[in-house]
Amino acid sequence: MKSHIKDKAPVMDKNKIILSVGMIVKNEEKHLEKCLSALKKLLDNVSSELIIVDTGSTDKTKEIALKYTDKVYDFEWINDFSAARNYGLEKAVGEWFMFIDADEYLDEDCDEMIKFFNIPEVRDKYNSASFYIRNYSSITSKKGVDEFLAPRVVRRYEGVHFYEPIHEYLPMPLPHGFFSTVFHHYGYAYESVNEKNKKVDRNLAPILKLYKENPKDRRVLAHLCDAMSFDEKKDFSKAERYYLEFLDAAREDFNDPYSFAAFIKSMAFYIRNDKYKRAVELADEFFKIEHSKRSITSLTIYYLLSLAYINLEDDENAIETIRHYLEYFKKMNDGDLEMVELRFCTHRGLTELDYDEQLMNAARCENNLEHYDESLNYLEQIDLEDMAYSQLKVYLNIVRDLIRKTKNYDKLAEIYQKIVSMNDKDKDSMILYLMEQYYMEHPYERENFAKALSSSKINAPYIELMKIVKQENDGKDISDRLMKFIDSVDRWDDGYSEAIYLAMKHDLDITSAINKMSNKVLNETLQMISQAHLEFAEVALKYCQPEKFSDSIRKMLWMVTALENAVKNAQELLSDDKSELYDRFVAVLSDYILNIYNPDLLNPEDVEVLPELHRFGYYMNLAQASLYCGNDISYIRCLKEALRLCEPMKDLVSHYLTEFENSLKN
Repeated sequence: MKSHIKDKAPVMDKNKIILSVGMIVKNEEKHLEKCLSALKKLLDNVSSELIIVDTGSTDKTKEIALKYTDKVYDFEWINDFSAARNYGLEKAVGEWFMFIDADEYLDEDCDEMIKFFNIPEVRDKYNSASFYIRNYSSITSKKGVDEFLAPRVVRRYEGVHFYEPIHEYLPMPLPHGFFSTVFHHYGYAYESVNEKNKKVDRNLAPILKLYKENPKDRRVLAHLCDAMSFDEKKDFSKAERYYLEFLDAAREDFNDPYSFAAFIKSMAFYIRNDKYKRAVELADEFFKIEHSKRSITSLTIYYLLSLAYINLEDDENAIETIRHYLEYFKKMNDGDLEMVELRFCTHRGLTELDYDEQLMNAARCENNLEHYDESLNYLEQIDLEDMAYSQLKVYLNIVRDLIRKTKNYDKLAEIYQKIVSMNDKDKDSMILYLMEQYYMEHPYERENFAKALSSSKINAPYIELMKIVKQENDGKDISDRLMKFIDSVDRWDDGYSEAIYLAMKHDLDITSAINKMSNKVLNETLQMISQAHLEFAEVALKYCQPEKFSDSIRKMLWMVTALENAVKNAQELLSDDKSELYDRFVAVLSDYILNIYNPDLLNPEDVEVLPELHRFGYYMNLAQASLYCGNDISYIRCLKEALRLCEPMKDLVSHYLTEFENSLKN
């Protein structure tokens, strides 16, 4: 669906209702406000209506609902979800109907869905559609535990209605489209174990009742397996029992669409629980069924099978499976697959993002097999412009691995140029960081890396930096060009760590860079440099002279952080230089602590809540004061306390303890 929307201008049709959004609610005050406020962007930009059916709320649910719509209806609960849904559907007048739950929140990035409903020539191509639902394990979590396509959008036609009293569904007539739009689902994000158990039991009880009445009903077994998935990690054998029963029932009648669901759900179950060989066996069985060869389920089975092979580190079979998947994906787009079973199961691998993911998986496997040309072929098929940020990182890591093995630095430069040319600042920032990370992690490849990127004609800051690096590699003076570059950078969160290192190496003023860095970026920059350059400790010792940085707290913080990283990576220094580095770090850290805290007002309880390095500096300051006063016992005690608070400074503290012991002997 996404490809049809691109570059088309949406126009809201105000003459008729295009979209009706329906909900059923009961005592949902915990979630409803967030749900409806998130939905507002879609409703404001599409000619639409919001219909809410309340089934007996006793909290503030209706009050909240009436803030967003006047179409709030009461419906007496009769233990039938379809009946309640159908009541709302009867009230709808929109050309399309979409249903959601109160604990689902529409992602802010819903432009694709808005465009779809506002462009007639696009929406007229379809009769139904699915969007993504992302489940979360906790209220505070920002990372979903899983994601699936939910068929929730349908063009209203005569006789359309919901079926089944629990786990209700709407038939999804073809052609069927797919949104990349996400609804975030927190319905299983429980604040307590008791809350979780109550909801699981609530869902499980009616399903178990239906199961006892008819233990071979495939639809019931499908929902029972879904319900058991919440506890499968705790009781794998109990959960597996129902999946096996579901499979046995499926084998009795492969004409039932729920039979396909048995294979999909069971394969996913075994993959989740690391039983990859069992998943492979199920796929082999599935592909012996003649009917399956022309169904949408085949695509999902290939998708799951490839994941099993990848986890088994069977690259050859993984690639072969992915080839089948890519073939079936194209058949789906061309309308050559049977889609009848789509509404009976959560299918996987149906979106362009899934397609690109499989291309990347194939590229990674080909890399492992040293088929580098084939790997590059898969990578070049990927649509970088529509790629999600999370996938871009994976993509670039595969590219880096390919470059490392083939030494094809020109290809890396070409890919960088391709991404930068999209004028997406966020993607540019990501690739910049990852490329810099690669540059730092491979010291013996830096010269080739810089040479390749410096040849690029693209006007980008990182390219300019690589030109400066190449200039230095060629033995030329870089001071003026480097200072001009440093002063021109506005966003130091993009990285450019190598610029800072070169400036330190050539004793250049980096005040403008320090003032533009956040504390986080400052730390990350110095950590990256110290880990990448073995000679960093030596460079930092020469560069970090107190007189250069004593005019501002900001500069002092930078010097403290630089010397801290130098101390942690001082293995290459000679003993006299190491001793000088330790003394300078302690002196600078003590000055920094005295400038930001009043030691006379600090007590041991106050010190405990300070950042680790600040606590360390406090006790090192006390140790130096004790030594000055001739209090040897206090000196030793403070050194040990400093070590307790900051284990990474073990070598430094040991140095001072050894020095003290030697002084006593002499």
